[in-house]
Amino acid sequence: MSEPTGKTGIAARRDVRVDLDEGVAIDFAAGSIKGSGQNLSAQGVFFTAAASIPVTVRIDGRDQVVRGELVRVETMGDGRVGIAVRFLQPHPELIA
Repeated sequence: MSEPTGKTGIAARRDVRVDLDEGVAIDFAAGSIKGSGQNLSAQGVFFTAAASIPVTVRIDGRDQVVRGELVRVETMGDGRVGIAVRFLQPHPELIA
């Protein structure tokens, strides 16, 4: 079996990540999202949708409001969630 040659995970990231110790707020403008149900239980539902979930992002200490789209939400435990937003345009000045 041959070894894969493409980068994956952290090595495949397009841009360098920098630590951020500021508050971040996102505002949702998605309205209703419709999709195809995948599974259902007494505690919840999982479905997929061909949809972009637009948001605006504000980071404490920066004047800029940036448009983006929600790309991932994951449970972090202890009642916390991790939220990933992709900016619609690169904003290198945010990390300067």
